[in-house]
Amino acid sequence: MPVRLVDALGEMLSGWQDDLPESWRLVLGNVQLGLDACGPELELDHWEPIFPARQGRTFPGAPKNAHIFRAFDGIKPDEVRCVILGQDPYPAPDFATGRAFEAGNVAAWRELDKMFSKSVRAFLQLICAARTGNAAYARSFADWPTLLADIERGAVDLEAPEQLAGRWVKDGVLLLNSSFTLSRFAVEVDPHQSCGHLPVWRPLILRVLQHLARSGRPIVFLGFGDAAAENLRLAGLAEPDPPLATIQRAHPAAADAVLALENPFLACNRFLQRMGARPVAW
Repeated sequence: MPVRLVDALGEMLSGWQDDLPESWRLVLGNVQLGLDACGPELELDHWEPIFPARQGRTFPGAPKNAHIFRAFDGIKPDEVRCVILGQDPYPAPDFATGRAFEAGNVAAWRELDKMFSKSVRAFLQLICAARTGNAAYARSFADWPTLLADIERGAVDLEAPEQLAGRWVKDGVLLLNSSFTLSRFAVEVDPHQSCGHLPVWRPLILRVLQHLARSGRPIVFLGFGDAAAENLRLAGLAEPDPPLATIQRAHPAAADAVLALENPFLACNRFLQRMGARPVAW
């Protein structure tokens, strides 16, 4: 028998604060999740997982170390210099890690080609163009095979898939999704997303953004997609004043729509340097 999505989430998230690192628990521990905003008509079949899982409760096939609050591991609030804000966990339990734009269970970059979404590949094109200074890697999604070939022959110095996100985190990048969980996905947005998971997590996302905005430090907010744009707007960060900056783009799943604009990672570093801060080592 189906159960209500709000009931399944409420049971799953009981005591969720225990999964946060201490530094983030001090910031987020008293947040009331938006369970009352979750559509009461939304149902979950008994075989449908909500993913990623809670910390220590992973299911078979999930990426190593994947859990709901993986984005907060290894980075304290006062270490954040850039926030990457996406939409949902990757819509497959065997890829979703809990970090934005990180695909788990990928042993080699070529394996990204088995994913139906272009998002991680387009994201990587922008990263490699910023790292190497070669804008030709990110002119259009048609340039992905060229970049992949150069990665595989060593012409682009790039970490293995399981190491890259860790590099950014160590350099002060918070890889955040607008929703920490997912159950059903559609390219045009499923009601489980828009009326279920996203409103449940909005109070916590807004607390993160507003807390960081009050830090007084130079921080760049990179928003990808409509859900990120809405949260940045609600947090009062659509057009912030220095030392904060917001850069917004379509979701990288739209690939060429994002690649046609200025590289957001170069724009991020230009702003940080203007504020007297060191650039991110993308």
